[in-house]
Amino acid sequence: MGSARLRALLVMAGAGFLAGCTTAQKIDRPDGTVEYQIACGAATGWGVCYSRAQEECPGGYKTIEEDQGFNRKELKISCGK
Repeated sequence: MGSARLRALLVMAGAGFLAGCTTAQKIDRPDGTVEYQIACGAATGWGVCYSRAQEECPGGYKTIEEDQGFNRKELKISCGK
């Protein structure tokens, strides 16, 4: 029972670590608008990317593009609806 709890704790810690593996890059467009390129690990769900988008744009955001590659997911957004 003790090793099962340890395994469960390690799995949860690993999931928490993966959830934190997102980056957001601000992109200033020539027309004065701002976009964000959010990159998430390939092993994470899209929900992690969407959560990061909500952090960058607490008032809401518009999805411009979603892309999933071999080693990461990318979400391009603009703030506002």
